[in-house]
Amino acid sequence: LASTPVVPCCMRLARTFLRRRRRGTPSRTLATMPAKPPCFLTEEWTKLALRETKQVNHDSKLLEFALPSSEESLQLPVCACLLLKAPGKGENGDDVVRPYTPVSDDLRKGSFDLLVKVYEKGTASKFLGDLKSGDEVEFKHIPFNVKEQYPFGKKSIVMLAGGSGITPMFQALQSIFRDDGFDDDLKVTLLYGNKTEKDILLQEELEEIQATNLGRLEIVNILSESSWDGETGFIDGEKIKKFCPPPSDSQLVFVCGPPPMYESLCGPRGESEVTGILGKLGYS
Repeated sequence: LASTPVVPCCMRLARTFLRRRRRGTPSRTLATMPAKPPCFLTEEWTKLALRETKQVNHDSKLLEFALPSSEESLQLPVCACLLLKAPGKGENGDDVVRPYTPVSDDLRKGSFDLLVKVYEKGTASKFLGDLKSGDEVEFKHIPFNVKEQYPFGKKSIVMLAGGSGITPMFQALQSIFRDDGFDDDLKVTLLYGNKTEKDILLQEELEEIQATNLGRLEIVNILSESSWDGETGFIDGEKIKKFCPPPSDSQLVFVCGPPPMYESLCGPRGESEVTGILGKLGYS
């Protein structure tokens, strides 16, 4: 089997880009993409105010943070996440720093959105869930958190997401299907695991992307605690073989989800080699 690079969320990088040809002409690649303005956020902490909070389901909220200028865009690289600080929320009153991926388009002016699953015993998530309009949060962006960059220059991408791990996938999907002349023939298979139907995040937005890009995005929802007509259980080897294209050099695999899911699919986070289910299937 040919090996396929696996890109874990906020972890290792896979750096192989293949040149593609489309209708007899070279496709647009990262090398030909116009230089993107730098991200508004730097490596220094910057305070931004919460503009609005919306409850999206029983345990998740959409938080809109204002940028200083209505003409300013976040310009976060795709794929990349932000770091935010929850002051004094750790053990012994230490600050807690966590990565979050915006779900708003990186070109949107004036603000950006975070989709947060709030855990009652969480640290950063509980801090974010308790915020009121006007409260400030410190953010920064560091180069280490820039992962595989769009355009990806591949023929296919497999996305394996669990719960709020859908957010970096949605970030990438917005760029892939932006119709900007890059990755126009790339196909995506998304396996998305949740407990029940009410836990599925961004369902309407994902279905809209799928409906307007027929044949290029396949979405398979997998529920572990619900009886329904769709797939049940967890993202496992059988489902990956059933729905996803086999490993190849012209493919990437993105993985983001809770630690047990990640370790089952990829192996221990501290190891550079991909093991687990994906390793057994020939992904690297």
